[in-house]
Amino acid sequence: MFEINPLVRKEAFEERDYQLRIAEEAIKRNTLVVLPTALGKTIIAALVASHFLYRYSDHKVLVMAPTRPLVLQHRNTFLRLLKLRLEDVQVLTGKYSPNFRLRAWGGPARIYFATPQVVHNDQKLGMKLDEFSLLVFDECHRARKNYAYTRVAEAYMREAPYPIILGLTASPGADREKIEEICRALCIEHVEARTEEDPDVKPYVSPIQVDWKFIRLPDSYQGIKKTLRVMLDERLRKLISMGAIKKDPRYIFRTDLLRLGDELRYRIEETSLEEERSRLFSVVVTQSSALTLFHALELLESQGPHTLRCFLDRIMESQKLSHRALASGFGLAGVYRALDSVGEHPKVDVLKQILTQQLTEKPASNVIVFTQYRDTSSYLVSKLSEMGISAARFIGQSDRVGDEGMSQEEQALLLERFRGGEIKVLVATSIAEEGLDVPSVDLVVFYEPVPSEIRYIQRKGRTGRRRFGRVVILAAEDTLDVSYLRASRRMAERMKLIVKSLNSELKPVLRFGTLQESPMPAELIAEAEKRPPELPEAELEELVEFDEELERERLREFSREVNEVSKQLLWRILRSGREGISIGELSGELEASGDSPGAVRAALQKLRDEDQIRERGNRILPAGASTAVRVPADVHTFEVERVLQGKAILFVDGKFRAVLIPDEYAGPRQLIRRGSRFRAAAKLYRLDGKLHARIYAVERAE
Repeated sequence: MFEINPLVRKEAFEERDYQLRIAEEAIKRNTLVVLPTALGKTIIAALVASHFLYRYSDHKVLVMAPTRPLVLQHRNTFLRLLKLRLEDVQVLTGKYSPNFRLRAWGGPARIYFATPQVVHNDQKLGMKLDEFSLLVFDECHRARKNYAYTRVAEAYMREAPYPIILGLTASPGADREKIEEICRALCIEHVEARTEEDPDVKPYVSPIQVDWKFIRLPDSYQGIKKTLRVMLDERLRKLISMGAIKKDPRYIFRTDLLRLGDELRYRIEETSLEEERSRLFSVVVTQSSALTLFHALELLESQGPHTLRCFLDRIMESQKLSHRALASGFGLAGVYRALDSVGEHPKVDVLKQILTQQLTEKPASNVIVFTQYRDTSSYLVSKLSEMGISAARFIGQSDRVGDEGMSQEEQALLLERFRGGEIKVLVATSIAEEGLDVPSVDLVVFYEPVPSEIRYIQRKGRTGRRRFGRVVILAAEDTLDVSYLRASRRMAERMKLIVKSLNSELKPVLRFGTLQESPMPAELIAEAEKRPPELPEAELEELVEFDEELERERLREFSREVNEVSKQLLWRILRSGREGISIGELSGELEASGDSPGAVRAALQKLRDEDQIRERGNRILPAGASTAVRVPADVHTFEVERVLQGKAILFVDGKFRAVLIPDEYAGPRQLIRRGSRFRAAAKLYRLDGKLHARIYAVERAE
């Protein structure tokens, strides 16, 4: 059983045997934890992190999550569960510049919270993971193909002497190959999986009632369905005549068309014959048109005329060849006219009834309605608002045609209003399926089933987190809704079986080093213990302000370091003269003296922006070194004898003195100090009987 160390705030969490057992396994080897939502995956991560932070205090821990809100959520949870000082914690997301982040990676923080893309980007800039004893990958089912998680894990296993990885997910998928791909990407050696039915978990699971409501489409839909189906069958038969597919049109499904699309793209890339490429492009246009019609049928059956009309409007405005051909077809077939006579989808009335009953019986309830489509979310919010229900839509950050996304700040504000009860119903797209911490959700409604066991589990996990929860799934009869519903349930069951059988196939990882114990000093733990884990709202705001001030101070420190490093850099570059110095040599000299790579990069950029340096190949030289060759002036050696108010007295070529005023000096200001020597292209002239120097470009400092 896992031994709780002094770094853990015992009063901040409820000890659960299954969490301690999983944590005990996870400190030994790379572990994938598959645990239903709301059963404490983050707590397990905090326990495992506490082991490494406490026993190996000269090493660091990195916790990653796909989005910034989730990163901040984990940061707050760790601060609540562990005795950490704020200065021990560093959040790194795209909010900060790459150069600041590079400096922060080498800073005094002991536990980092970051998005995987930021980690991957910083690795490409030279950041190393050799000082980290543990990496946590939250929502690790994303660790497939080219997602940043795979690159981070690969680098960590290569660079760290004794790497330990902890992957966390509620649902790794139901496809064995995909689960195995996740395990390979994260070098998983052991799987710890639990379901709601496992005896050590069952006492902590809040019951979730799942209801399916099957809804019959009105007869008015049949005419449009038939029209769309005729248009689809025409294209399927054309694909058959082209030899692209060899199946009865009745048994050609979306998956067949998707596979065909992948095959066509591969064949187009491989062939160099123009005639064959032209033929393949013609097949692609037909295949794309057929896919669009499949989607239009699904929108009609699952979402209704409003969402279908929005989709068709985008088709009409599209410049794609396949869309232009379809646009005229929709007009000729009378699809638009038919939509005017079709009432709204019967799901809307059913949803209204469900929400009215829920909010009447339990006025304090909070509800999430999930839908795949933004157009549907907007429509449902407007209909619910007409009823007097306080509803808002919750969507992602990306912009769509005619529909701006929500910024992270807007998302956070909306969730706060939802938690506080100001908004009763959140109509959310997939953005709310992963990692959303809303403990008071009493009801989740699927406006449509989803053909994904991962998304099914994630949606379902938004309720029943701390008390009884309810899920209602709406499905239109005799449509793809029903097929998706059956598929997601079947795949969820298959996922459990696959995960349970993995341990017999996983192999241990060969590690090339060890971790030497260096326990965390008791005085640091005592200092962190003074910060209470739970604070009243007013004090919590003060903590947030202190946290933000800490970040501002870190940024100010970085700015000061960049200014200082830029001076050192420029001095070294000026001394190199026309020959210049290689970027590698320059960076190595500064880093050897303790300057961070991020500060060096930022300082170089500062000098570029100020036009103080030039780059020639991989070498850097003073801006004046190249300018001095071209300007109509002689090269002289100057030594600053005195600096007075508004002027300097220079000793020229060791022979005579000249006056230099600021307006006649084009060079680094730091050279104008007593005793400094430099060569520069300049013109000497007399004014009022005194010799003056007009300096055009500094060539070299001595």
